[in-house]
Amino acid sequence: MILAIRVPLLGIPFERDEGEYAYIAWRIGFDELPYRDWVDQKPPGIFWVYQLALNLPFEPVRAVHVMGMVFSAASACALFFLASRFMKQFWAIISAVLLAILSADPLVEGTAANTELFMLLPLILSQIALLSAVSENRRKIPLAMLAGALTGIAVAFKQVAIVNWPFLVVSYLIFAAATGRARRTLSFAAWSAVGAAAIWGFIGSYFMLRHGLKDFIYNVFTHNLEYVKAVPWSARLEYCTETLKAISQSQMLIWFFSAAGFVTLCMTKKAKVFLFLAGWMVASMVGVGVSGYYFPHYFQQMLPILCLTAALGAGELEGAYFWKAAPAWSRRAILGMALVILPVIVVYPFIFEYSPKEAVRKIYPSNSVFAEMPDLGKRIAQITRTDDQIFIFGAEPELLFYAQRTSATRYIFLFPLYGPYSDARTRQIETANEVSAKRPAVALYLPNGLFFSPGSEQYFTKWSINYLRENFHVDTYLAIDPSGVVHLIPITSNQSSPVADERQIIGALCVRNSK
Repeated sequence: MILAIRVPLLGIPFERDEGEYAYIAWRIGFDELPYRDWVDQKPPGIFWVYQLALNLPFEPVRAVHVMGMVFSAASACALFFLASRFMKQFWAIISAVLLAILSADPLVEGTAANTELFMLLPLILSQIALLSAVSENRRKIPLAMLAGALTGIAVAFKQVAIVNWPFLVVSYLIFAAATGRARRTLSFAAWSAVGAAAIWGFIGSYFMLRHGLKDFIYNVFTHNLEYVKAVPWSARLEYCTETLKAISQSQMLIWFFSAAGFVTLCMTKKAKVFLFLAGWMVASMVGVGVSGYYFPHYFQQMLPILCLTAALGAGELEGAYFWKAAPAWSRRAILGMALVILPVIVVYPFIFEYSPKEAVRKIYPSNSVFAEMPDLGKRIAQITRTDDQIFIFGAEPELLFYAQRTSATRYIFLFPLYGPYSDARTRQIETANEVSAKRPAVALYLPNGLFFSPGSEQYFTKWSINYLRENFHVDTYLAIDPSGVVHLIPITSNQSSPVADERQIIGALCVRNSK
């Protein structure tokens, strides 16, 4: 199932986040260090997995997506074993199949090898370890440590996975036997914390020994505390509503069956299972919403609990009195089809109809430049030496990876320089000085709308425009046509601008003037 869905999607070009992970993973191979040498806000697990993927015997984009496919398959299998504890095997299989499809859903940007895709596997496994720790008498401590370690691994992919730890502790309290419940829960909390601490102790030591601990702490933790405060509550509601409206196209029926699953748990008075699954749902919702941006791929964190409870709801509806006269196989077929029909309809054209470029344009309609970055990277590779550097005024680190050229600044994308951050101007000045000193051979001017949010410092914007005007000339324009397709328009010696038509210039690749 996973192969049938994901193999046709392996060649879809990198989006922005994949580009930053791939670039840093590539540079790790040159003994460079995340955060110290290249600024990023994500924990390091994603870079190490990408580094492993880039060593696979495939073309780089496909290699990364193959790694994502492996994790997706493992997550579906893990969900099957977890779901088997709460429902019949058939419906446990359906929950796994549903996760396999939804994890590749373009509406939640599931075709990309993003942090959420890798985070789900340790999160699901941690809950299997939790339930085993509750039922086992002899191996409680090792299983508690394993549950915590798996949570620590999940956090190493994305910080919001930390909500899983209090959820595990509360769940242990729910399932533990009445005798000595408080003591056993405290023991589980302590030993699971030891397991998580062991993982993060290793990570912290790795950066400390390489003289990058301060940068690691700032970028992964301190800066992110400012990041999550940047979105006002009115905007959070708007972002959430917009994303829910979009993903409802594939998940609407799944939401219905999930709600039915919770209702039937109440009706059958399965209080412990209800509290466990409801707690998982709440923890997932917190993880999705903590930043306030509600990007579609954030909602992947909710997919396992949605798939499990939807299958649970369908399984309960299978025995509903109003159609007991129908054969069991027909009831299962109808309910199973109802669960997967919308996701299959959404995923179908991406598997059978769209080319990789068409697919990435459909998935990211407001970021159509992703489709053209491989060709732009080839152009940069043609006109530069391997030791030349690139300055990107924008947020397209995938271009650095495609061109196999290094950035003229530690900020491989400029989001951390813009926003309501107390040190924004200081960091912008430092970055301007860094770019001036590096003297990049090529520059891409492709500003992102988020740079101009109200209250954002604009020193670096003004500096960059003047710097490019004084030191560079245009080699290639990026223009978007009315259909949303981006075109690369080379500039010839007797041409100073693109031919006038309906296309709108959105950026430019510039080459340093010769002396």
